[in-house]
Amino acid sequence: MDVIHFRQLRVLTILLSISLAVISGVGAFLPETYARDSPSMAAQGAGQDMVDFFLVVPLLLITFFYASKGSRQGLLLFGGVLAYIMYSYVIYAFGVHFNRFFLLYCSTLGLSLYAFIIFMRGVRHLEMDRWFQRAPEKPVSIFLVLVALVFYGLWFSTVLPATFGDSIPQEISDNDFLVNPIHVIDLAFALPALLIGAVQIWKKRSLGYLIASLALVFMVLLTIALAAMMVMLVIRGISEDYTVALIFGIVCIIAVGLLILLFRNMDDSASMQSTS
Repeated sequence: MDVIHFRQLRVLTILLSISLAVISGVGAFLPETYARDSPSMAAQGAGQDMVDFFLVVPLLLITFFYASKGSRQGLLLFGGVLAYIMYSYVIYAFGVHFNRFFLLYCSTLGLSLYAFIIFMRGVRHLEMDRWFQRAPEKPVSIFLVLVALVFYGLWFSTVLPATFGDSIPQEISDNDFLVNPIHVIDLAFALPALLIGAVQIWKKRSLGYLIASLALVFMVLLTIALAAMMVMLVIRGISEDYTVALIFGIVCIIAVGLLILLFRNMDDSASMQSTS
């Protein structure tokens, strides 16, 4: 059985936390960071950077600490935080116009990617179906499917008319993108992963518990970041509508509730095989 190499993860986590703290700090507090981006993109970037600086960096370090001490809940929370950072910095690396912090975008993406690979290699053979007792498999499965279908509908409503009409979606032209990196990562990776996780946890398979746990943590952090983006748009006078932020808040509360139910009856007493 593979072991979880916490020594390697410790180095990567420390470097990742430093890289993320620096880049989110400058993005949140230095307006010139997004000077080449549209006002909307600049506001959203600053909003997400606030969340990353004040929430994600501490959470990354805290969850790694508990994971390295043998906490199964800490391990799954840590993996979800890595997934969120990796997802976010694919978008930063390909969606933010070139600036002096480009190399930090690349380092944050690379560190989170390799940490996630080591994490997945270490947990892939763990029998997670034995970790959970009376878990809410069906509600979690249904929630993951609904989230995936909603975003498939949103992106297809933009992409398909443009594809068949041989035109460019409005948000791509407005932000001077080649393509929207969010469309790419969602349609190619994130949304299929949600559907796979939904099927697997419905069948009470180990892979399903893993994907579902990571997905719920990821969605909690992402919806908080998305809500912060919408609030920043209002603060900067670009939008006057809090409706989208409220919707993301509701999704966040549901994801938190399901995560609590999933972890509540989880056996977290036994340590995992690992290298220190």
